[in-house]
Amino acid sequence: MRSGDTAAGVLKVIRNTAMNVIVRPVTFFQTMPRRGGYRTPYIFLLVVGLFDALLLSALKVLVAGPAAALAFAGHIFLVLPLALTLSSFVLTAVLFAFWRLMDSPQSFETAYRTFAYSFAISPVALLMLLVPYLTFAAFFWWFTLLVIGSVYVHGVGRLKATAVFAALGLAVVVFLTRAEHYVVRHGMVHPVPQASSAAEKPPAHPAPV
Repeated sequence: MRSGDTAAGVLKVIRNTAMNVIVRPVTFFQTMPRRGGYRTPYIFLLVVGLFDALLLSALKVLVAGPAAALAFAGHIFLVLPLALTLSSFVLTAVLFAFWRLMDSPQSFETAYRTFAYSFAISPVALLMLLVPYLTFAAFFWWFTLLVIGSVYVHGVGRLKATAVFAALGLAVVVFLTRAEHYVVRHGMVHPVPQASSAAEKPPAHPAPV
């Protein structure tokens, strides 16, 4: 992406990049530039995140109606850029630490690029998270991309990268499962009340003598 590019041109590049990550991840990471600054991957990450927000807002219309969806969209579009900026650098720092432990010679900038472009699957993964039993498939897909990036960008052995990210993925799944149980157990999420038939029936009056 260059400073003179039009918005339509930038969106076209982002669309093509996302499709390459989704359809041809090995080829993409083999040819991904290791250098070039943070601007291009950051814009890619931000646009994909905004598309996620649009997708969530559209789903909100179906669930809660246009008014609630509009309020939700206003809130998420206000918060999302800052949240994405902070979380992208924090998550890259975590992944960079793992790549360095696996003897990757690449820089933090390359780690950021690897993470940012792996975010291409986010809209599809978001829809997968809405379907029961596909949540783990979405996580598996993302960790698979990180393994591919580890091998073809960071020069890590396939077996080592698979073992490390499989362990990391398992830890994430266990953490999320325990967090969900904790939330339910402590009443932070209230189940939908089910009225019992006895409670709905008025008390029986004694028959007149």
